[in-house]
Amino acid sequence: MADPTKKPKQMVAYDKFDIDGWNGELFDEDYCSDKTLDDILDNALQDLTSCEYCSTKLLRVEEYVDEGNSYRNYCLWYCRGCRFWQARFYSDPLRDCIPPPDFHAYISKLREFNGDLPEGCNEELASHIKQCPDLLHSFNPARFEKFVADVFRANCTNAEVLHIGKPRDGGIDVLLIETGSEQWLIQVKRRGSQKSSEGVSTIRELFGTMFVEGKRIGIVVSTVERFSPDAQEIVAKAKKRGGTVELVDKGIFDKMLDPILPDRPWLDPISQFDWELAQHLADRIPSDTQLDLFEPQPFQLI
Repeated sequence: MADPTKKPKQMVAYDKFDIDGWNGELFDEDYCSDKTLDDILDNALQDLTSCEYCSTKLLRVEEYVDEGNSYRNYCLWYCRGCRFWQARFYSDPLRDCIPPPDFHAYISKLREFNGDLPEGCNEELASHIKQCPDLLHSFNPARFEKFVADVFRANCTNAEVLHIGKPRDGGIDVLLIETGSEQWLIQVKRRGSQKSSEGVSTIRELFGTMFVEGKRIGIVVSTVERFSPDAQEIVAKAKKRGGTVELVDKGIFDKMLDPILPDRPWLDPISQFDWELAQHLADRIPSDTQLDLFEPQPFQLI
């Protein structure tokens, strides 16, 4: 069994409410008169089939356990796309003594960030971008360059990634150094609006810097939906002459966020009140990190 307690603690990114002790004070008689316990539990949280943020189909794990002298009911909804989750748990010892029935419910929280967001919050930030892609267009430019460096660091684990963006940097914001000392010059373009494409001038600028620095490979990361046909054409022509520029648009960058996203963020809060249940759910839903190993990578170094 997986041990969820061995995972590093995550920043709290969920709202929780606990109802301890199932008694008449919790629900008025008029509300409960024509409803069973299952009716009340089923309506504790909205039953979702797809994520309300990124539209990914939700994993749903539900179980009713009736052992005669005890009863347990739980349901977990989980999005592998942006890591949204919600869960409810009810347990009743079916005895007229302590402990009383317990009812726990959790729902992950959509956070708001500003330009002063401190470093070290990449998991929460990546989840937020997955849920609100337009955030990319309002990023603080300098902070976005550092975030892009972190994203490449997570995707290219055998390379050294340095953020070097500064005035008069020649258009180079991030430097990626492979194991064999091959250097990739990375230019980051955070566009303030939803432009349809990145123009050819950006590519020409990077090729000029590569020529001056004596480098043959580079990357352009842009928050636009696509690169223009002229931009793609000049990249194709340069490749025939030994110069390579990889184009990372908004869609590719979104997929590159996956290695940064938290791994099953519901494990820690659930393990705090029911460690065995957290283990059971961990066995039912494999690690997101392990799943990524079997999926095609959005960006690979040549």
